[in-house]
Amino acid sequence: MPDPAVLEEEIVARLDLAPWKRLWPYVLQLKRYFIPMVIISALTAGANAAMYLAIRGVIDQAVSGSRDGVLGYGLFFVAVVTGQVTCVWMFIFLGGRISQNIAHNIRRDIFQRLQDLDVSYYDRRPVGWLMARATSDCQHLGRLLAWGLLDLSWGLFMMAALAGVMLYLSWELSLIVFTVIPPLIFVSLKFQRLLLHSSRQVRKTNSQMTGAYNEGIAAVRTTKTLVREDENLREFQTLSSAMYRHSVRNSLQSAMYLPLIQTLGAVGAGLALWFGGLDSMAGAVSLGTIVLFINSATRFFDPVHELARVLTDVQSAQASTERVMGLLASVPEIRDSDKVRQAIRNHERGTGILPVRSTGVPPVVQGRDDLATHGRDAHATRAAPLAIDGLDDRIGTIEFRDVTFAYKQGQQVLEHFNLTVQAGQTVALVGATGGGKTTIVSLLCRFYEPVQGEILLDGVDYRRRSLRWLQSSLGVVPQTPHLFSGTIRENIRYGRLDASDDEVARVARLVNAEPFILGMDHGYDSEVGQGGSRLSMGQRQLVCLARAVLADPKVFIMDEATSSVDTETERLIQDGVERVREGRTCFMIAHRLSTIRSADRILVIDGGRIVEQGSHHELILARGGYYELYSNQFQQEKRRELLGGSPKAEQ
Repeated sequence: MPDPAVLEEEIVARLDLAPWKRLWPYVLQLKRYFIPMVIISALTAGANAAMYLAIRGVIDQAVSGSRDGVLGYGLFFVAVVTGQVTCVWMFIFLGGRISQNIAHNIRRDIFQRLQDLDVSYYDRRPVGWLMARATSDCQHLGRLLAWGLLDLSWGLFMMAALAGVMLYLSWELSLIVFTVIPPLIFVSLKFQRLLLHSSRQVRKTNSQMTGAYNEGIAAVRTTKTLVREDENLREFQTLSSAMYRHSVRNSLQSAMYLPLIQTLGAVGAGLALWFGGLDSMAGAVSLGTIVLFINSATRFFDPVHELARVLTDVQSAQASTERVMGLLASVPEIRDSDKVRQAIRNHERGTGILPVRSTGVPPVVQGRDDLATHGRDAHATRAAPLAIDGLDDRIGTIEFRDVTFAYKQGQQVLEHFNLTVQAGQTVALVGATGGGKTTIVSLLCRFYEPVQGEILLDGVDYRRRSLRWLQSSLGVVPQTPHLFSGTIRENIRYGRLDASDDEVARVARLVNAEPFILGMDHGYDSEVGQGGSRLSMGQRQLVCLARAVLADPKVFIMDEATSSVDTETERLIQDGVERVREGRTCFMIAHRLSTIRSADRILVIDGGRIVEQGSHHELILARGGYYELYSNQFQQEKRRELLGGSPKAEQ
């Protein structure tokens, strides 16, 4: 797992307002809720101030023995209380709407950003780290922005109203009360640094724990087979203990901060009571004025308490804000250039459409008779002859020209690699693990880009073409098939949602997947389970193959798609591949060399270089490295057949 300290990229010295400024657009999106909330806060504060002044009148009349205006005061109090109850209901309604809407909008933007980011971003960050951004951090920010801004607006208006009341009653006593404000500011700044650091530690550890949960669940079979339960528990206990320490420290700091604020407020009210009592005894002010002033001075620090709590929450949420805004601000390293984006806009204005794929029925799903005409010529007759970037929609010659690539600086996988593939050719890549086979097709898919050199499509650097167009033109069947929760039909249709049920059935028959599908209880509507858990590995691979074929790709890529299946399923997959690759450019990474004998060219890759190439027949006659690999595999397969296919018997 990557070092979380590196992932956080935190500023621990002070509260940074920059991430909060980037949150402001989410607030503006909900101004229809925020503006009424601010208005209600102002009305509530004004009503409270008026009620305090009315209380003074009641007390002074009671002291003087007069009953004039008692009914009026009573009706006024009833009206104010009714208004406050209504305001509280409105606060809860608006706060709930704001909280959920902000969390929803941030989660939506995070998901969209995660879809846009390139593969290398995920190489550097664990799934648990990303999940924490989209779940707990988003919810935390939604609650804070809603209720925090509510408390902030209410608190500021209340402090202004109460300060106005106190200054109206006695500016001398008001200045005495205000003397506690400087130490209050000092205490707040002191605790800001402490709370900010401890809250960041809490959020960081929470991310590590989320990642540990994710890995523990995803690798439960490996854990059980290697009997790692106790060791995993000890590792998780270390994280849990760290979470406990940081959480307790943060809670203790919060518990100390708020009482200190309350103490300073009590000191201010006490000073007002002391000097105001002396003035009352001297007859300088009325009893009602003194009672109201003391009450106002005490209540003046209630909003201060709320603002202090909001400040504490803001400091606690600083880590969440930095992490969420940092993720949203992440820019994909692989993206369309400004010129390509402008070309796409020009093409859209000229055509009024956005043709990513042909909307008609792909020739490949019409039946076997159409397979011979499918491929480069078939793509030339599409309804949309131009791609979304305004250039040719076809992919003819593919050329790797002097390509150098490294996942990490100084650890080159390919160095000055050259390869030219003509349209319609099937090229197989074989060789030892780590030789660079998967890197070659990953570069072709533009999951990564060359450090040096170019990859050309019909003579044009593919960085000058639309990334979306390129990747929509590729059909990839990976070594480890991944299915999404849902039905078989939904998984086959995943890359082409407008496909009819008949088209889904045609491609399933074409790749030999229909027999096992019809043998299931609900046929095409059978649930595949989480990640395809209800299907065997071979069945998942057949569904993935059907999904890739239905998308009607120009270039077909098979990344060791038969390495994890039994011999019978391998034959089914191989037969399906033979049917769909006619007329298409096809790249095949193969471990079992028997599956690539019909390839037009076989490349033996070692150390990021092509050490041998040719047809199967040519390489066998050459008696080089490929001949040795094939001979060894052939002997092992024959020995396995003679021994009944049992690995133990073979040993």
